Amino acid sequence: MISITNLTNESIGLMKNRGLSEAQITDFSALLNEARKQQQQNVSAKQILHNMTKSELALLQTVTSLANPIDVGSLSKEGAINLLAQPDKTGLVDLNNDGIVEVGAGRRVMFPPVNAPAHAKAAWDKATEGLSFQDKAVLELNMHISIYGVEINGMPTKQPPLPEKQWSTDNLIEWFTTLRAGLERSVQEEGWTHFNVVQRDFYDKFESFLVNIP
Repeated sequence: MISITNLTNESIGLMKNRGLSEAQITDFSALLNEARKQQQQNVSAKQILHNMTKSELALLQTVTSLANPIDVGSLSKEGAINLLAQPDKTGLVDLNNDGIVEVGAGRRVMFPPVNAPAHAKAAWDKATEGLSFQDKAVLELNMHISIYGVEINGMPTKQPPLPEKQWSTDNLIEWFTTLRAGLERSVQEEGWTHFNVVQRDFYDKFESFLVNIP
């Protein structure tokens, strides 16, 4: 039975699902604890990684499900910081507010974005409760694109607003108006397909939960 105080139960569960042994989880906990101590002494994430052994970096690679070995010298500041986050996303940062989180050399679309306020993340969880993994994944990508656009040659096609504006009441009204206009066009072209129904219900729930903050 694992008894670790600096990792959440969700993080431990995710690592077990990824095939990590109890010994590996314990080692990761100790590694993260030491990293936190160094960060409190203003040691950068990149320097912390530079000081790790090959086996410690290999453990981070396993925990974060990265395909290739970690090359510390090539990492961005964001990519380095996020290697020291928990699997449940605690500690993740999006330094350039592009909605894409760099973890090591990997890049992951994440919606709600890590810079979103807590009530927006809670609203998303409630609005997507019970949806299939596939429907939720497609919604996540579509909602990301609705805010950030797509990247062409590494450059975004839209300039996203700052988080405090994105989740403001005025911006939410405009955002959901645009989303529903897009849904209306889809229905005209395709009819009420399964996913169009999913989108309609999700928009109604998500907007309601966002507006009616407890």
